[in-house]
Amino acid sequence: MRITNKTLATNFLNNLNRNLTQMSKYQNQLSSGKVVTRASDDPMLVSKIMDLRNNIGMNTQYNSNISDTIGWVETQDGALNGATAILQRVRELIIYGANGTLSASDRAAIKDEVVQNVEGLRDVLNTNFDGRYIFAGQNTKTIPFKFTEAEGLTYDPANDKNIMREIGQGINVEIITSSKEVAGDASDGLGALLKNVISSLNSTDPAEIEKLSGELLGKLDEKIESMLSLRSRIGAINNRLEASKSRNETENLNLNTLLSQREDIDIAEKFMEYNVMSTVYQASLAAGSKILQPSLLDYLR
Repeated sequence: MRITNKTLATNFLNNLNRNLTQMSKYQNQLSSGKVVTRASDDPMLVSKIMDLRNNIGMNTQYNSNISDTIGWVETQDGALNGATAILQRVRELIIYGANGTLSASDRAAIKDEVVQNVEGLRDVLNTNFDGRYIFAGQNTKTIPFKFTEAEGLTYDPANDKNIMREIGQGINVEIITSSKEVAGDASDGLGALLKNVISSLNSTDPAEIEKLSGELLGKLDEKIESMLSLRSRIGAINNRLEASKSRNETENLNLNTLLSQREDIDIAEKFMEYNVMSTVYQASLAAGSKILQPSLLDYLR
């Protein structure tokens, strides 16, 4: 095969262009700090990087959901702690009011304090977190509990459903937000009990006064125990959320580490590769100058 000057020049230009392209690639990697900057650089690697970024984005959202839910259940625990303290005070007042030697005015004063405590209980159960009521079922934008002496402590029966929160891919946790879970049935729950307590304290009938230390006190003890049990359930949910948050953060750290391994360059290695390619490019230019030197005048001489 006959090698002409044109063949030499063409091969030289192809090789020079290839070397220049490779050197440009290393320059881009050094300036961006990334192995790939375009999908065409390495389609398979780019696909893996995009999947990792998507997983990291989802994990970040799950972490936000978990943090928000932890704040929610901690607010619930604080509210139930306050509600339990109020019910304990009402219990003390019931015992005091059941004393048959009290005058009507003394019992009326006790009744007024019970009313104030029930109003305080309403306020506690209407606690909101980030603008959402924590015991309003799924109607978190509507005030759940109301109180009047005539009707007692009441809530909308529609507020009987809990909220589900997604804390991981295919993982949901049920948050106790139902008004019914907190106050019991509308007809035989905490509201009806407190209404009967106020009614008995407001009465001069000895049978009603006797109910205070008997039936009503026993039912109130049951409600307090139920409130403590609810706090325990919410505490268990909080523990689960804390564990999920820890796992989420560990997984996110691992994903970010893997992403860095796949898309970030080793600066020292790339700088060395760039210097090697720069040397090769300079050598190509030097060799090319020898090929391109001869001209027609050189042959005519």
